[in-house]
Amino acid sequence: MGSASLVEPRLQGGSHISTRNGRENAVKWLAHWEMDSKDFDVNIKKYQELLAAREKKDPRYPLKPLSDNFGFPGEYRGFLIYDDDTTDEQLANVAFHFKDTMLWTFEPIMTASQMIKLYKAKK
Repeated sequence: MGSASLVEPRLQGGSHISTRNGRENAVKWLAHWEMDSKDFDVNIKKYQELLAAREKKDPRYPLKPLSDNFGFPGEYRGFLIYDDDTTDEQLANVAFHFKDTMLWTFEPIMTASQMIKLYKAKK
């Protein structure tokens, strides 16, 4: 994947159930990232900037990811999980922070038991 092929952030999954304000069945966000090998050094610097913003509690970015940032050995892609308090604006800000050097895709996720409950409720 070359840098020129990077696009704006994508929020996938169509509609999702908002669970903010204490409602149960909290939807989490699976954040996938991918980059070109030549952008690795610049993205290390950008990631350090993002960590510093999180430490300063900058509200433009998600403050408490639910997981560590995982990468696939030998590849230039990975993922992490954000909680349901993370706003669409914060996710977009993450993607814009890495603009032109890393592709981000955000997908809503929930537990299988939550999916089953929703499925049965819609029948």
